[in-house]
Amino acid sequence: MTDVIEDAVVQMPAAMPWTPPAGPVALSEAKIAEIKALAQKADQLVEASLSENTRIAYGKAWRAWSDWCLGFGLDPTGENAAAAADERWLVMHLTALSEKRSLNTILLRRAAVVAIRKRLKRPLQLDDAEFEAFFKGLRRTKGARPVRKAALLEPNLRAASLVLTPDAHPGLAGTDLTGGAGEGRRALRDMALLLTGFAGGFRRSELSAFDLRDVSFTAEGLVLYVGRSKNDQERHGAEVGIEAVLGSALCVVTALRRWLEVRGDAPGALFCRLDRGGNLVAGADGRMLPVDPATIARLVKRAIARTGVDAGEFSAHSLRAGMMTAADRLGVPFEQAMEHGSWKSYAAARIYRRHESLWTGNFTGRLLADK
Repeated sequence: MTDVIEDAVVQMPAAMPWTPPAGPVALSEAKIAEIKALAQKADQLVEASLSENTRIAYGKAWRAWSDWCLGFGLDPTGENAAAAADERWLVMHLTALSEKRSLNTILLRRAAVVAIRKRLKRPLQLDDAEFEAFFKGLRRTKGARPVRKAALLEPNLRAASLVLTPDAHPGLAGTDLTGGAGEGRRALRDMALLLTGFAGGFRRSELSAFDLRDVSFTAEGLVLYVGRSKNDQERHGAEVGIEAVLGSALCVVTALRRWLEVRGDAPGALFCRLDRGGNLVAGADGRMLPVDPATIARLVKRAIARTGVDAGEFSAHSLRAGMMTAADRLGVPFEQAMEHGSWKSYAAARIYRRHESLWTGNFTGRLLADK
């Protein structure tokens, strides 16, 4: 364990003052059990004003911090003064994380531990100026280029449609590429979810949260009611319209209607959970259970992989990035695309424009062309 500490100290950016902590005393079995129990409900210690996803992420961060501290015989809560993990240990924890985690993850982990320690009334005395110097050192060492998933665009959707719902294409009607009724049902759900996520620029949490009653069909297309989103913590709600493109294999209205034909009118999640056999999964109250947000990321990868493309560069974020990138390429005003995708920040929205849109309005060819 001493070697681990020494390694972390060596990796510590020089800008962060560091004094190795004194060796901790042993924690009792009862205390260790108490710490582990607290870690399992850490998300309950987070401010209720934060989003559900943030609370989940903070809970995960606290569990990682607790496990790490217990590995050194430390009390992550700071209650046991003789074995308390203080701010110096937090810095060492973050330094260890920097080997495999992104800078954004490190910031989130720090915020989580600081917030929960504050709620436990045993705050960490982490100097903001010193931490900023430490973080700058990490940025110089690690680099700050963000890792972004590829945008899922119209050609990807067309390819997915061919393998998931071949009967939607002239000349392929009746072709069974789905492997039975259960898999056919899964294919219809997945295609409807992909197209809805792309056209609406929805987050995976929003796709998972849609209820059957949140969708209504109009003469123009369909309207989806977003009851709550990342940028709407007070739950004012918003409506998002998606136009019908009848006759197209990528028509969201058509895909959603086809899915609803097999889903039925049972109350509950619009995109409901399916078991291994492709059967609808309902709760004890008879309501359809929602597909898990994490499953949506796997769903995207599965659909992309079936088209023969490397799925490693894609995730649920690819749908949202695809909408913004495609809109940019079509010349849709940036503010209009922002409003459609419920972005509040210009900086955040620009991140979702992938390199495919760099060629829209690009003038460099004219700079270099023969006159």
